[in-house]
Amino acid sequence: MRVVVVGGGAAGMATASRVRRLRRDWEVVVLEKSRWVSFALCGTPYYVGCVVRRIGDLVHYPLEEFTKRRGIDVRIGHEVVEVGDGYVRVRGGDGREYRLEYDKLVIATGAYPVKPRGIEGIDSEGVFVIGHLDDAIAIREWLDRNTREGDGAVVVGGGLVGVEMAEAFRSWGLRVTIVEKLGWLLPGILDPDMGERLTKIIAGVEGVNVVTGKGVSAVKRESGRAAGVLLEDGSEVGGRVVLVAVGRRPNTALAEQLGARIGETGAVWVNERMETSVEGVYAVGDVAETVSIVTGRRTWLPFAQVANKMGYVAGSNIAGLDARFAGAAGTVAARVFGVTIAKTGLTLEEARKLGFDAGSVTVEAGTKPRYMPGGSWVTLKLVYDRSSGRLLGAQALSGDESGFWRINVVAALLHKHADVWDLFTVDVGYAPPLNPVWDPLIVAARLALRDLGGKR
Repeated sequence: MRVVVVGGGAAGMATASRVRRLRRDWEVVVLEKSRWVSFALCGTPYYVGCVVRRIGDLVHYPLEEFTKRRGIDVRIGHEVVEVGDGYVRVRGGDGREYRLEYDKLVIATGAYPVKPRGIEGIDSEGVFVIGHLDDAIAIREWLDRNTREGDGAVVVGGGLVGVEMAEAFRSWGLRVTIVEKLGWLLPGILDPDMGERLTKIIAGVEGVNVVTGKGVSAVKRESGRAAGVLLEDGSEVGGRVVLVAVGRRPNTALAEQLGARIGETGAVWVNERMETSVEGVYAVGDVAETVSIVTGRRTWLPFAQVANKMGYVAGSNIAGLDARFAGAAGTVAARVFGVTIAKTGLTLEEARKLGFDAGSVTVEAGTKPRYMPGGSWVTLKLVYDRSSGRLLGAQALSGDESGFWRINVVAALLHKHADVWDLFTVDVGYAPPLNPVWDPLIVAARLALRDLGGKR
């Protein structure tokens, strides 16, 4: 048997490694058009900000781990230009093309960053997106050659990548402006009230300006290079580097060539076994959609932890086992400008749009008892269905990392379709140096129970 995997990111390499572990006598070929495999794309802002010194540190395993130790035929610099029934046509690093037949095919082509064509000057020198390690290398080299402390940087888009890259630019001593078209940072991850809290915190950081409720109409240029942006209201923001971080799209081109079904999210439709609608063809990672374990509806969750699990499940099934990926809660987290941001499940806005009789409570608390030194703060928002008491999601902001683990507790409960009472009865650990005896999670559950009138 020959298994061909197109794409050497997290999901692709997880699939290939799982097949080889279970089927040592099979041939497994990975085709990756870049020079990297098994890389941590989530670490690129930290490379740009020089927290990570070497780009190679973002590679989980060296190439030899796969080729020599695991026996996988990894071909970097090889791009699949055509895919058909039982074969792929590949362009090698020398420009020559060849045909490679497969028994099983795995599409792990990931997603690409959006660069809106409607913005004049978007292709100017000094305008970047970040979708691969090579983008991070280019940005850091540009900063080193073309900027100095006190210069401006503009980030278009206030999502996770945008705020993380804003912090990276600030670490170079640049004055940073984040431009977000909606009214608060991290829309889609945080409800307006939580997003406005975060926006106020980040806007209060020295050297950082946040512009919300305004879009970008053009990139300003000087001698062909970016010099900032022009906003829709006619105002201008200067900057010697512009990062566009307005979202990503699944790279479904090869799947569409095969006639694979594209789901309602715009990503490749797969079942619980990670099989596409084409027999013998699987899709994993950011190119594939999945199911929300909260709603049971199709969703697209382009996150590393989801991608790795998809690859493990696909590899298991290709090798002859019966593994299922039931879906995910959509848990995300970040830490920027000294604030931990975390979210799982649905926001209140999402829940109401989906037809839930959703309610919420918000708790602002300290992370340690008052008598203990070194405590921080946490704001925790709990979202639940008022008709059943079922947990639907949670969001947290905190000055330390504790908001992250509290959200993970809720994420685990979401996978079991737990209700507010279940959260209240969770035996959360307690120690004065770590948290209050009435943990903010449990306080939030108490307030939600009060709102529910004792209903479960």
